Amino acid sequence: HFDCFKCHECKLPIDPKSQTLYFSSARKQEGHIKQEQYPFHKSCYDQHFGWKCVVCEQTLPTVAMNNGSTKFEYLKHPFFDKERMCPHHARGTRRRQEQETQQFRQEDDNIGVTTTEETEIGEIRRCAGCHRFEPKFASSSKHFVDVGDSDTGRCVCLACCRTLVTTSDEAIPLWERVLNFFEGPLGLITDEDSISGVSRQSLKSIPVILVGLNALNDNMKKHSDGVHHKSSQIMTRGLCLSEFCGHTTESVAVTAILCLSGLPADLTASILAHECCHAFLKLHPNFRYGKHLPLMVEEGLCQLVAFLFLNDGLESCDTSTEDDNTPS
Repeated sequence: HFDCFKCHECKLPIDPKSQTLYFSSARKQEGHIKQEQYPFHKSCYDQHFGWKCVVCEQTLPTVAMNNGSTKFEYLKHPFFDKERMCPHHARGTRRRQEQETQQFRQEDDNIGVTTTEETEIGEIRRCAGCHRFEPKFASSSKHFVDVGDSDTGRCVCLACCRTLVTTSDEAIPLWERVLNFFEGPLGLITDEDSISGVSRQSLKSIPVILVGLNALNDNMKKHSDGVHHKSSQIMTRGLCLSEFCGHTTESVAVTAILCLSGLPADLTASILAHECCHAFLKLHPNFRYGKHLPLMVEEGLCQLVAFLFLNDGLESCDTSTEDDNTPS
């Protein structure tokens, strides 16, 4: 009966000629799983679940399934659960077309989601620090801030912008914190060379320079033959430059550590911890030229040190706020 077929949200009758959406819910009853479906007006369905696209602030699109139920369809940030984007914002690019040939990963019967870590999707930019989607079609007050890195188009969200590190002088306190972590929790260095063959002073004397993306890539092409050399899948954020000293010895000198500018402080510090591990291994007498570690092993150790630093080397953060637009 027309009067009996009512919307689960507004409790008003649903015209059979209009588009009707269903939400499926499974519940246990008397030891059996019972599948129930609840009808909605399309507008009520959108209002009931309230999932919005962070780019355009419109309700995420829905897709009707063969069984009569409905699911949301969106691209999702792998870390921030509320960062969801309409798939159509990414259409029109070759990368997106390849992605659309794959099936959505099903989280439940009502959600179609693809997680992505691309730095740019179609015309939608992503934060260089946390990879949030830029709310391009939302209020201008929510737009991301350009880092001024020539023609690279790099930008940061308002949360990451609050702790942005842009100059080499601003990186010095972070470098000191990394050295404290190597000396304290890790116990790898001391003021003397007696323990590991690498002193705090030898690492402290290395110039730490913040550069733009183009300068970093140029130096990588000239000096790097590491595990990421010529890889199109890895975005370079740091580089440890070294050279061999003398003709008869196997002495190695670390000439500089380059770090990408325009990143939030915690990310910058973790990059410096990664590169500091590279420097430590290059200066250590057991791993010098001719006796160095395999590149994949060295890179894995540096990633581990950066991870440990993020866990134990940073100052405790204020978790009193639940706002995703503020740094954690």
